[in-house]
Amino acid sequence: PKFLFTKNMKKRYYDNMRKSQPQLDDLFYGKKSGFSIGLAHHNFGAFYSIYFCILSESIAAIGIKIFDDLNLIVIISCLMPLVLCYIPAYKAVFSKDKYLQYFKQFEKEDEHWHKKWKRRTIAFILGAIASFFLGLGLFFAILGVKIKFPWM
Repeated sequence: PKFLFTKNMKKRYYDNMRKSQPQLDDLFYGKKSGFSIGLAHHNFGAFYSIYFCILSESIAAIGIKIFDDLNLIVIISCLMPLVLCYIPAYKAVFSKDKYLQYFKQFEKEDEHWHKKWKRRTIAFILGAIASFFLGLGLFFAILGVKIKFPWM
Protein backbone atom coordinates (compact mmCIF):
# COMPACT_ATOMS: atom_id res chain seq x y z
CA PRO A 1 0.00 0.00 0.00
CA LYS A 2 2.87 2.39 0.61
CA PHE A 3 3.89 2.61 -3.05
CA LEU A 4 0.95 1.17 -5.00
CA PHE A 5 -2.03 2.98 -3.46
CA THR A 6 -3.13 6.53 -3.98
CA LYS A 7 -3.35 8.83 -0.98
CA ASN A 8 -7.11 8.27 -0.62
CA MET A 9 -6.75 4.48 -0.92
CA LYS A 10 -3.96 4.43 1.67
CA LYS A 11 -6.15 6.34 4.11
CA ARG A 12 -9.05 3.91 3.61
CA TYR A 13 -6.73 0.92 3.87
CA TYR A 14 -5.16 2.05 7.14
CA ASP A 15 -8.57 3.00 8.59
CA ASN A 16 -9.91 -0.46 7.78
CA MET A 17 -6.80 -2.09 9.25
CA ARG A 18 -7.21 -0.11 12.46
CA LYS A 19 -10.89 -1.11 12.71
CA SER A 20 -10.24 -4.79 12.04
CA GLN A 21 -7.23 -5.10 14.38
CA PRO A 22 -9.29 -6.00 17.49
CA GLN A 23 -10.98 -8.80 15.55
CA LEU A 24 -7.64 -10.13 14.35
CA ASP A 25 -6.23 -9.94 17.85
CA ASP A 26 -9.21 -11.92 19.16
CA LEU A 27 -8.80 -14.48 16.38
CA PHE A 28 -5.15 -15.08 17.15
CA TYR A 29 -4.85 -14.26 20.86
CA GLY A 30 -8.39 -14.69 22.19
CA LYS A 31 -8.35 -16.28 25.62
CA LYS A 32 -11.37 -18.49 25.03
CA SER A 33 -10.96 -19.71 21.46
CA GLY A 34 -7.99 -18.01 19.85
CA PHE A 35 -5.53 -19.69 17.55
CA SER A 36 -2.77 -19.54 20.18
CA ILE A 37 -4.99 -21.32 22.74
CA GLY A 38 -5.74 -24.11 20.29
CA LEU A 39 -2.08 -24.46 19.43
CA ALA A 40 -1.08 -24.47 23.10
CA HIS A 41 -3.75 -27.08 23.81
CA HIS A 42 -2.43 -29.46 21.16
CA ASN A 43 1.25 -28.84 21.92
CA PHE A 44 0.72 -29.42 25.63
CA GLY A 45 -1.03 -32.71 24.91
CA ALA A 46 1.62 -33.85 22.49
CA PHE A 47 4.67 -33.01 24.59
CA TYR A 48 3.14 -34.17 27.87
CA SER A 49 2.18 -37.50 26.32
CA ILE A 50 5.67 -38.01 24.92
CA TYR A 51 7.04 -38.22 28.47
CA PHE A 52 5.24 -41.51 28.95
CA CYS A 53 6.67 -42.99 25.78
CA ILE A 54 9.46 -44.52 27.86
CA LEU A 55 6.93 -46.61 29.74
CA SER A 56 4.77 -47.33 26.68
CA GLU A 57 7.68 -48.31 24.46
CA SER A 58 9.06 -50.56 27.20
CA ILE A 59 5.69 -52.27 27.59
CA ALA A 60 5.44 -52.65 23.82
CA ALA A 61 8.90 -54.24 23.63
CA ILE A 62 8.14 -56.63 26.48
CA GLY A 63 4.80 -57.53 24.84
CA ILE A 64 6.46 -58.15 21.49
CA LYS A 65 9.08 -60.30 23.18
CA ILE A 66 6.43 -62.34 25.03
CA PHE A 67 3.93 -62.74 22.17
CA ASP A 68 6.52 -62.72 19.33
CA ASP A 69 4.27 -60.32 17.44
CA LEU A 70 2.64 -56.92 17.64
CA ASN A 71 -1.00 -57.73 18.38
CA LEU A 72 -4.00 -55.90 19.82
CA ILE A 73 -3.11 -56.78 23.43
CA VAL A 74 0.34 -55.24 23.04
CA ILE A 75 -1.05 -52.11 21.37
CA ILE A 76 -3.68 -51.59 24.08
CA SER A 77 -1.22 -52.25 26.91
CA CYS A 78 1.28 -49.74 25.53
CA LEU A 79 -1.41 -47.07 25.00
CA MET A 80 -2.83 -47.38 28.52
CA PRO A 81 -0.04 -45.41 30.28
CA LEU A 82 -0.46 -42.58 27.78
CA VAL A 83 -4.20 -42.38 28.32
CA LEU A 84 -4.11 -42.83 32.09
CA CYS A 85 -1.41 -40.20 32.60
CA TYR A 86 -2.77 -37.67 30.10
CA ILE A 87 -6.30 -37.42 31.50
CA PRO A 88 -5.37 -35.95 34.93
CA ALA A 89 -3.01 -33.41 33.37
CA TYR A 90 -5.61 -32.37 30.83
CA LYS A 91 -8.21 -31.91 33.56
CA ALA A 92 -5.78 -29.93 35.70
CA VAL A 93 -5.04 -27.43 32.95
CA PHE A 94 -7.92 -27.25 30.49
CA SER A 95 -11.13 -28.34 32.23
CA LYS A 96 -13.54 -25.54 33.21
CA ASP A 97 -11.22 -23.00 31.59
CA LYS A 98 -8.61 -23.20 34.36
CA TYR A 99 -5.98 -21.96 31.94
CA LEU A 100 -7.62 -18.52 32.06
CA GLN A 101 -6.37 -18.19 35.65
CA TYR A 102 -2.85 -18.75 34.37
CA PHE A 103 -3.30 -15.96 31.82
CA LYS A 104 -4.27 -13.58 34.60
CA GLN A 105 -1.12 -14.52 36.50
CA PHE A 106 1.02 -14.12 33.36
CA GLU A 107 -0.27 -10.59 32.84
CA LYS A 108 0.68 -9.60 36.40
CA GLU A 109 4.25 -10.86 36.42
CA ASP A 110 7.43 -9.05 35.36
CA GLU A 111 9.91 -9.77 32.56
CA HIS A 112 12.25 -11.83 34.76
CA TRP A 113 9.38 -14.18 35.65
CA HIS A 114 8.46 -14.56 31.95
CA LYS A 115 12.06 -15.41 31.03
CA LYS A 116 12.16 -18.05 33.76
CA TRP A 117 8.98 -19.67 32.41
CA LYS A 118 10.26 -19.52 28.83
CA ARG A 119 13.33 -21.47 29.95
CA ARG A 120 11.13 -23.99 31.78
CA THR A 121 8.97 -24.40 28.68
CA ILE A 122 12.03 -25.04 26.51
CA ALA A 123 13.32 -27.55 29.07
CA PHE A 124 9.90 -29.26 29.09
CA ILE A 125 9.93 -29.61 25.29
CA LEU A 126 13.55 -30.79 25.11
CA GLY A 127 12.90 -33.25 27.94
CA ALA A 128 9.95 -34.69 26.05
CA ILE A 129 12.04 -35.15 22.91
CA ALA A 130 14.86 -36.75 24.91
CA SER A 131 12.44 -39.11 26.65
CA PHE A 132 11.08 -40.22 23.28
CA PHE A 133 14.54 -41.16 22.03
CA LEU A 134 15.45 -42.74 25.37
CA GLY A 135 12.28 -44.84 25.17
CA LEU A 136 13.10 -45.81 21.61
CA GLY A 137 16.58 -46.89 22.68
CA LEU A 138 15.07 -48.85 25.57
CA PHE A 139 12.62 -50.46 23.14
CA PHE A 140 15.43 -51.76 20.94
CA ALA A 141 17.55 -52.74 23.95
CA ILE A 142 14.72 -54.87 25.39
CA LEU A 143 14.20 -56.54 22.01
CA GLY A 144 17.94 -57.12 21.73
CA VAL A 145 18.29 -55.30 18.42
CA LYS A 146 21.69 -53.79 17.77
CA ILE A 147 21.64 -50.60 15.78
CA LYS A 148 24.64 -49.61 13.70
CA PHE A 149 24.98 -45.98 12.86
CA PRO A 150 26.93 -44.97 9.74
CA TRP A 151 29.30 -42.78 11.72
CA MET A 152 30.25 -45.52 14.17
